[in-house]
Amino acid sequence: MSRLRAAIDLARLGLRSPGRLLKGLYHLSTIESCRHHVVSGYGLAEGLPQVDLLELLGGKQQLIGSYSFLDGTSRPTDIALLRGLASRTSCRRYIEFGTWRGESLANVAPLVEEAWAISFSADQMRSAGMPESAVKAAHFFSGELPNRTLIEANTQTYDYSELEGKFDLVFVDADHEHPGVTIDTRNAFRLLRDEHSVIVWHDYGKDYETVNWPVLRGILDGCPDDAHRARIRHVSNTLCAIYTRQDLPAYRPDRFLPDKVFDMTMNVRRTR
Repeated sequence: MSRLRAAIDLARLGLRSPGRLLKGLYHLSTIESCRHHVVSGYGLAEGLPQVDLLELLGGKQQLIGSYSFLDGTSRPTDIALLRGLASRTSCRRYIEFGTWRGESLANVAPLVEEAWAISFSADQMRSAGMPESAVKAAHFFSGELPNRTLIEANTQTYDYSELEGKFDLVFVDADHEHPGVTIDTRNAFRLLRDEHSVIVWHDYGKDYETVNWPVLRGILDGCPDDAHRARIRHVSNTLCAIYTRQDLPAYRPDRFLPDKVFDMTMNVRRTR
């Protein structure tokens, strides 16, 4: 598309829907501002170095159930990553920031002693403008888990003092704007139990190979120091970033070129 044609189409959109145009421009400017912040402040013009998903799965097959294939959920490989980490002998307590239908929680809970979640209450969801159908879908898969503890609160304002130093695996998947991710990241580090504890952030990637710059900025800004930042990586074939003290080989992948193949078997049943 020529620049002249693009300018004409942009002008038409401004006349027809000025609110949509301004919202779109603000969104783009926010992304570019966050990208510039990450590049100038942390030198990560290509985003995080990558670690291989297979290094974290330990060669184990992962059976994923309670999965909707609807908008707003993690990818199957994201859940496989969480299951792989949760199946380690050192992982006893899991907590996630932001749970909705409860797919990730339902898949991790059988592998740990305690599965916790901090997420909006129904009234908080309504106040945030979520439709009633979204409120109804909350905890669809996780509501009956016997080892689940649900805290209905805003992850950014909750008092974590009683939870500090108690968790082996923290999954951050609440707000996805950089100020919110920054706050959630600071709190996530407070919850880690020991040197084997791990943090996973969802939506570091907009897709498998494209950086979500506002989320990456929030992750990096929320880290305690450079030593912790140096241990954060993108996990291949997922939308996730990970903090771990495990020494893993990092690399820059060739875009579009597969280095592994996944086999999937799918069973589908109606819920109603």
